[in-house]
Amino acid sequence: MKRKLFFTLLFSLPLAIFSFGQPSAKSKPGSVSTNNTALNKKLDSLFSHFNNKNSPGFAITIIKDGKVIASKDYGMASIELNVPYNHNTVIRLPYSEGREFISIAAAIMEQQGLVRLNDKVNKYFPQLPQWSEGVTLQDLLNHSSGFCDEWATLVLTQAEMANRLDVSQFLEFLYNQPKPQVEPGKGYMYSNSDFGLLRLILEKACGKNLSVYTTDKIFAPLGMKQTKLGRNKEEVVANHAFSYAEEDVNKYTVWMRDKTSPGGNYWILTCANDLEKWAAAHADKNSFIAKAITRLKEKARPIPVLKENINYVFGHKIKQLANYELIKHEGVSGYSFLTQVPAAGLSIICISNNLDPYSDKTDALAAFLLNEKKSATAKKKFPIQPVSITKAEIQQYEGTYRWMHQTSYQSTVERKQFSELKVIGDSMWLLYSAVDSFPLVYVGNGIFKDPDYPIWQVMHKPHPDSAMQSTLYQQTGNNDSIKWQKVTATKKNYSNDYLQKLCGTYYSKHLDFYWRIILNEQGQLVLKRPTIADKIIEPGYDEEFKLPIQFHTNDESWAWVKFYFTENGEVEYLDVRHSRLMHHRFDKK
Repeated sequence: MKRKLFFTLLFSLPLAIFSFGQPSAKSKPGSVSTNNTALNKKLDSLFSHFNNKNSPGFAITIIKDGKVIASKDYGMASIELNVPYNHNTVIRLPYSEGREFISIAAAIMEQQGLVRLNDKVNKYFPQLPQWSEGVTLQDLLNHSSGFCDEWATLVLTQAEMANRLDVSQFLEFLYNQPKPQVEPGKGYMYSNSDFGLLRLILEKACGKNLSVYTTDKIFAPLGMKQTKLGRNKEEVVANHAFSYAEEDVNKYTVWMRDKTSPGGNYWILTCANDLEKWAAAHADKNSFIAKAITRLKEKARPIPVLKENINYVFGHKIKQLANYELIKHEGVSGYSFLTQVPAAGLSIICISNNLDPYSDKTDALAAFLLNEKKSATAKKKFPIQPVSITKAEIQQYEGTYRWMHQTSYQSTVERKQFSELKVIGDSMWLLYSAVDSFPLVYVGNGIFKDPDYPIWQVMHKPHPDSAMQSTLYQQTGNNDSIKWQKVTATKKNYSNDYLQKLCGTYYSKHLDFYWRIILNEQGQLVLKRPTIADKIIEPGYDEEFKLPIQFHTNDESWAWVKFYFTENGEVEYLDVRHSRLMHHRFDKK
């Protein structure tokens, strides 16, 4: 689990790396720096980590007023086979980035009279539950439908989200949902089911597989010959490069977490050369693509939690850079594959087979091109050598810490996450869960380091009378950080008799699935499921218990479990929730 401490952070909390100052006195509205020597130097500086044969690749194209002023490639399409990355390398844009393309397809179909965005979804699938009678296609586009997220719910029954889910299973999953996750038309919860259902509706409306439709009506007319909407993840695609995840500095693994399900079948294959056509279509206000975007914005609701910028579910982020408005095509993952500055006639294409977000690089490049001053969060330098510390000194850092600011794009619900630092012997240990703990290395000045990975924990007090705080920094990819604050909360300590009352068999009518909870010899609640390895259900810091759930291999998060009792004190049911699951009931049998 410790190896994924920051992957959990990156999965749910996009962080701003750059802030921008006022325009340079030398700059003029719409002016763009086109000094080739300076621009090449800036590009080489931003992508220096990838300018070798042992890293993933990047392709960057910069367009000013319709003309390419820079085009550079870095790194490898295949590290294993020593194949360089280039502008024809085809990569797979992740799921939230793919939403731009399926959303545009919906708007174009409306122009053709095939659908209306205010159509009720039960017009196309009448067996959807009664509570969803008012849900429209627009609600799907805004993540305000109330439908359960297929992946976040099915991890209650499966080892991870990569398991296969057929269309018939997906529809049955929606048909059986007893009540909405959020208020339809008003609430917000990120749900892959919304776009899975949208794709099925669009295919009914046009009578074709959406991959065929988007090729015929969108990509082929634009001359995007290597771009397509996902259909078969096992298809052989010319020039295709798999993505890499940086597990440690300069140490990569191949990312193979493909999802075979309706909610996962709207990914996009594309390349930098094709994206030049995509950029041109967006820049032309009279193009059918630009008109589709105008239509999408009419009733679009920004993601409510991400308030620093305007973030639309359909994959556009509106960000201010001094006096300039940036339109960033990046979903919620931070992969800014296209950044446009309409007032300057500027487009920046940047795509990669590197899994780490790279919006900080495109922001820095935009600031440079527009001659804007930026104050970048410098990459912090931390010591690595162990330093001695007395037990009395180290004990001041011991205690329970709550993770701060844990809302994300997933929902308006703030995640509750606590971690405990405990002195064991002469060392500080991070007790991450009931089954996972590890020692931290003290490196001086109130700083601890993960013994294996580039993660530092900086302890500090804003004021002598304040509670101890901790800022965790990761130094792979972006300079990400997260804050903890020491609290007085302690874990609940239940008697074996009480825990035994919680044991038994529980049934989810929605999923038609059983959970069995037992008490092991160590006095721990254990959740047993036929499809997943046993998991410990730990007491939390209030009435809820926490349960590890796994979205991907070696990438765990937490769900929260609360037991509800009858007037006679017997357990009636339990409810499970996390950031993308507002509630899910299991009745005790």
